[in-house]
Amino acid sequence: MSTTVVFDSNVWEQVADEAKRAVAPPTIQALHDLISMKAITPFFFEGIVNLEAIPKKARKAYLQRYKPSIKMSVDNTVEHESLGTPPAGIPEYLETTVKKAVALGFRFVHLPRIAAPRHLLADQYKAPEILPLQVRLDRGFECLRYIESLGCGKGALMAMLENPQNGLVPALQDDSITEKKFAQGVAEWMDGDALSATYAYGLEYFCTSDQGAGAGTSSIFHPSKRALYVQNYNVKIVTPDELLAILHTAPPEVPAPQEA
Repeated sequence: MSTTVVFDSNVWEQVADEAKRAVAPPTIQALHDLISMKAITPFFFEGIVNLEAIPKKARKAYLQRYKPSIKMSVDNTVEHESLGTPPAGIPEYLETTVKKAVALGFRFVHLPRIAAPRHLLADQYKAPEILPLQVRLDRGFECLRYIESLGCGKGALMAMLENPQNGLVPALQDDSITEKKFAQGVAEWMDGDALSATYAYGLEYFCTSDQGAGAGTSSIFHPSKRALYVQNYNVKIVTPDELLAILHTAPPEVPAPQEA
């Protein structure tokens, strides 16, 4: 039976991109081989082509001017539609690497926040409905509320703002938060949503190289917060090496250099 794994950006790009894989630890090639053999069913979180794809210095400006698209339908007939801010473009390298990952079998898991931006790639290559939609929504949003109650995820970002009670976009209009700090907050948000989506779909593992060693307590990967998440939700957070050990698969040995 194939093992279901959501891969963090610090892992999936190495697995999918042959140039990065060539200089990565042998573990990465071993994961690639297991995916190719269908021993692992791989996923990644939609945030990598949504907010995380926006350059760090541009994230604040993008969300300051963000307006959602609105569509009103009656009996499956569209009565009103207004187009909001289009999804941000993504770098050519990222799009190419995503398509390499898709060719390997990767699919996007979603956490559909109301009115949030979503790139077309996330819908084009979305994961199958492993659980019924309403079950997935209930699980995902219950989990993200818990993560935010710990001061992590989007909760960490909102705590950085001067008037978070106004909601993200209104609060950003006159906020003095720097682009660098805001980008860090968005990263915390995406980490929390990625773990919530993993639980929502009923997947087994979240594989990341992020040990949380340098993370503050607002990070869900901080050892104390990570432990609480694992205790409450049936998802195992593992490094590539830990995942291979669990699957009882050793990475291939690197041959010793031959003497001249």
